[in-house]
Amino acid sequence: MSEILEFGKVDLGYEIPEQIRHITQEKINKNAEGSLDFNPIHIDPAWAKKVNLMGKGTTIAHGIMTGAFMGKIVTDWAYPGGAFLQMLDVKFIHPVRPGDDITARGKVTEKHPRPGDESFVVLELWCENQEGVKVGVGQAAVRIPV
Repeated sequence: MSEILEFGKVDLGYEIPEQIRHITQEKINKNAEGSLDFNPIHIDPAWAKKVNLMGKGTTIAHGIMTGAFMGKIVTDWAYPGGAFLQMLDVKFIHPVRPGDDITARGKVTEKHPRPGDESFVVLELWCENQEGVKVGVGQAAVRIPV
């Protein structure tokens, strides 16, 4: 059983557990099925190579895949401890390609005490590739019981 999260015990600067994902064309294709976004920029390696897509000649993952990685580290940390995701805002800033290893990270940057069970923390979120290049950034608000 997971440890219950308590607002008073979550400190500024606390880093939530990171997660690493290896990106494959198969995973990108599955994301296309789930999102109904079958743009060749995502699912057609031959087309991407032919047009030398973005100077790399490979497909790129859907931006929402990067957003989902950021959301998942938050919910994997918060939900087992009894906390709730209130808000998630993400931005995609660099292409993710097959073969990339994407690490999702987050840390507490703000604490907002409120009456009852309305206290929340704000997390800075980001994903970076194996070269340390940020591919996505974001912010989440998580309501944590007092």
